[in-house]
Amino acid sequence: MNNRGIFIAVEGCIGVGKTTLATILNDHLGYVSLREIVEDNPFLSNFYKDIKEYALQTEAFFLFNRVKQLEDIEKNTLSQSKNVVSDYHIIKNLIFAGITLDKMQLHRYKQVYNTFVNDLPQPDIIIYLHSNTDILMKRIAMRDRSFERQMDRNYIEELNTEYKYYFSPLSIKHNFMGKEPIIIEVNNSNLDFLNNNDDRQFVINKVEKAIKTLGGKHNV
Repeated sequence: MNNRGIFIAVEGCIGVGKTTLATILNDHLGYVSLREIVEDNPFLSNFYKDIKEYALQTEAFFLFNRVKQLEDIEKNTLSQSKNVVSDYHIIKNLIFAGITLDKMQLHRYKQVYNTFVNDLPQPDIIIYLHSNTDILMKRIAMRDRSFERQMDRNYIEELNTEYKYYFSPLSIKHNFMGKEPIIIEVNNSNLDFLNNNDDRQFVINKVEKAIKTLGGKHNV
């Protein structure tokens, strides 16, 4: 193993608990935290009111902000032998764009995406969280973000389905060609990482086992 830091990403549908789990892992492992920019997207509120009208602006903002974040984390952290836990993987841009953009927009978007993503750091480990749609809608309502209050259940259902497709074994081989990460799949429909120590330790054990297979240490 070289001196580059270990990169762990947590992914899954809206409301699945990505940031909660990433924070728990950061605290436990002592890794550097990388958090996606959500609230700063100026198009997001209008997007949830009229997805088709504001899809391109919303997806473009997220793409370029995440590209910059990942470029910075590579330069300032991973290349300096420091380990990272992120609450997203940039492949989510393709997942969201695939259900929000029209055919021509998506074609052009993929061209831009591929141009930038090829040179970005890719995670060594991805924790793919998934829950049933009813649970996701309940969690979205409980956190009560202003721009999510009119969340369409059909949108979450479709997004949930797309996540399952992208993280199926065949899709992983296609989308992560060249560097296939270790995938830790966790159904957390009935898990509570925040309040239940057994649930928390369950996923921590899986992550620590994966880190060991990479030859890495838990802490920097």
